[in-house]
Amino acid sequence: MFKKISVSLLLSVSGLWVSAQNQAPAGYVLNGIIKGIKNGKIYLSSYNEEDRTSANIDSAVITNGTFVFKGKLKSAEMLGLNIKPGNWSANLFMENSNINISIDTTGAEHYDYTRYGQGKGAYLKKVTIKGSKSQDQFNAIENDPSLAALKAKRVVISKQYTAEKSAEKKEELKAVSAKISEEYSAVQFKLIRQFITQNPSAVSAVYAFSNYYRFNSSMPVTELNTVLNEFKGDAKASRYYLALAKQLKDREALLPGNLASDFTLVKRDSSKLSLSSLRGKYVMIDFWASWCKPCREAIPHWKQVYEKYHGKGFEILSVSDDSKWNDWIKAMDVEQMPWLQVIDEFPKKMMPARVGSLYQVHYIPFYVLLDKEGKILVYSDDEKKIDEKLAALIGS
Repeated sequence: MFKKISVSLLLSVSGLWVSAQNQAPAGYVLNGIIKGIKNGKIYLSSYNEEDRTSANIDSAVITNGTFVFKGKLKSAEMLGLNIKPGNWSANLFMENSNINISIDTTGAEHYDYTRYGQGKGAYLKKVTIKGSKSQDQFNAIENDPSLAALKAKRVVISKQYTAEKSAEKKEELKAVSAKISEEYSAVQFKLIRQFITQNPSAVSAVYAFSNYYRFNSSMPVTELNTVLNEFKGDAKASRYYLALAKQLKDREALLPGNLASDFTLVKRDSSKLSLSSLRGKYVMIDFWASWCKPCREAIPHWKQVYEKYHGKGFEILSVSDDSKWNDWIKAMDVEQMPWLQVIDEFPKKMMPARVGSLYQVHYIPFYVLLDKEGKILVYSDDEKKIDEKLAALIGS
């Protein structure tokens, strides 16, 4: 004989079941199958963009070509996979869900960096991931047909460039490649912006933009600020957003009108020179390096500018990005630049130079023109902007 069940109790239990279904997953379970590696160990690692280091956050044993990870993340994150022995690697967008990954070692791209003080390994090319919404979202952008078509064009041009013997034809192909890259960047940015508008809280959206910005850091500060203001929720709380917000703040400090950050570096004779010691003059900070061809090609122009304006209160301070002192010395001996020269510092291994980072210099040559009080007048890679400003300030 059946007992009566309270309707209120039934509704309560039903409500608890629905609530449990709507809750976020307690953690992640990553089930993996590997073809080509029977036994070994596999690691999950997190990459820190600020200091360019990776740290293992989890590991699992590979047994008969299978492995399982179980854990919990604070937020969805692009993580690295590293398999040993062999140093096989790949990336995947992890989140707190049930994820399946299938790996095939055939067709992997092998590398040998031992002559650069690093190791050997291989980038896995055949990787299939299911169950990660973040991965699916990121793939939808990266594998868009319009981008795929431009990638294919770049591959063709690259092969033609390698096979071409004529220097003139090589320059033509280089120009074509640059144009394709510019178009690729524009299409990629458009796709990312559309995705952000539709998914402002998705961590994959802010990661995709962060990945784009890494190679397009010359984006206007106003545009960077506009994009960041679109993110919400989990995206805004992610490490990718926080890193971008810091870069925005650093770049805002370099806008015209702001006082340039002071620094002290070493000259050729090992004496120290501080930027602030040059107050009272118009100063152009010239970020360059001995190995930078465009930098050295620009030197004859700056010699003319220096000769024209130096007697009227203009100074140039060249900051070398050379990591080897001897290379810097040799280049100065050849170029015979009559202005002030200092060399940047590399206090952290595998990190960009200290002052170059302070001034957000992601490529060289780059120029920063200061007024007599040390405030920024021009911050640009365009020498014409420096020329125009000097002509307006000091006269032709």
